[in-house]
Amino acid sequence: MRVRRIVDGEPEFGQGRQNFLQGIDAVGQTIKCSLQLYTNEWWEDLSDGLPVWTNLLGYEGSNKDKNNAIISKRILGINLDGTKLITLLKKVSNTYSPVTRRYTFKATAMSIYGPIIVKNGS
Repeated sequence: MRVRRIVDGEPEFGQGRQNFLQGIDAVGQTIKCSLQLYTNEWWEDLSDGLPVWTNLLGYEGSNKDKNNAIISKRILGINLDGTKLITLLKKVSNTYSPVTRRYTFKATAMSIYGPIIVKNGS
């Protein structure tokens, strides 16, 4: 697997092969990009993305188990060129602080290249 390297939200060009990531680094970047896409954000498929504003945040009744299920489904659904990248997701946890209004998520994903730590903000 090979994907173009993204730095500060922009794809890199002009460095030849150094502009691309392979293996576990490519899977990690693919997961990160997948979690940063919100529904109704990509013009080509408005249904693609995390339903952050409608299902994850700010609604009474949203809870840890429901949020874990939504994020886990998003990570487990990642495919690239017909290849399922994540084979198992374990150790899923999340916390929300009403004081700081910060939501944190952490999981360990088993990819076809090895384990990857998935967390928001990184």
